[in-house]
Amino acid sequence: MTVTSPAPRSARGVRAIRTRGGLSFRIEPRALLVVLLLSAAALAMGVVLIGSGDFPMSPGDVVRTLLGNGTSSQEFIVTELRLPRVVVALLVGAALGMSGAVFQSISRNPLGSPDMIGFGQGATAGALVVIVLFKGNAFAVTGGALAGCLLTGAAVYFLAWKRGVHGFRLVLVGIGAAAMLTALNHYLITKASIVDATRATVWMTGSLDGRGWEQAWPLLGACAVLVPLVLGHGRSLRMMEMGDDAAYALGSRRRTRPAGADAVRRAAHRGGHGRRRPHRLRGAERASSSPAG
Repeated sequence: MTVTSPAPRSARGVRAIRTRGGLSFRIEPRALLVVLLLSAAALAMGVVLIGSGDFPMSPGDVVRTLLGNGTSSQEFIVTELRLPRVVVALLVGAALGMSGAVFQSISRNPLGSPDMIGFGQGATAGALVVIVLFKGNAFAVTGGALAGCLLTGAAVYFLAWKRGVHGFRLVLVGIGAAAMLTALNHYLITKASIVDATRATVWMTGSLDGRGWEQAWPLLGACAVLVPLVLGHGRSLRMMEMGDDAAYALGSRRRTRPAGADAVRRAAHRGGHGRRRPHRLRGAERASSSPAG
């Protein structure tokens, strides 16, 4: 059984929900409404995109096909060709957006994003090393991107550490690392053969061409695990924005640390490295995970 209680005057429109088991949540109707509207807009755009192409389909035909009432040709085009690409695009966008929101929280700086502090460039450098120097396959490139991202994160964290990691120092060190890694990436491109350079360029710019369910299902599984995990720690993330000492005094047992590598690794070869960071995500965290004071 749940009990709804009014929020303090300083938090207008916020409702607190408490359960008899001791759990409590704060719900902000405005933030929840924004999340629902954005989700509906994304789904509507997905339907429109599925109907676009050399074989155009109306939104009604797309919906009927998704419900299992389309022709055999429509079902093949929708479920096997176009739907996986749209699913991959939506999931990658959600992963990158949440990665950017987490980085902004732990760095306490609006410039704290995977590409700004070098994580994206580190993933690119790892992938380019595998492509240019070792001629690796797709799985090896993915492993190289992950290794490059993790090594860059560890190096930035180590260099930024001085009695803790502060947001401005993390950003400054990350900007320097990003500049050096960008230079390394350009050097590798210039030394690559035309075939490897073309392959690397396609990897860096990203493309949804050829994306299928074999890429969508692992990404869906990762988001199903990581998104609720991030939302469940929304209160701790907001505490960390006030600094490690203040967060610890308020009850958070977590210290500032780099995060978001998995989102960068999975999305890197589909283009972008966290450049778009929707600030509304923090409102979504508040609507779903913040406990009542």
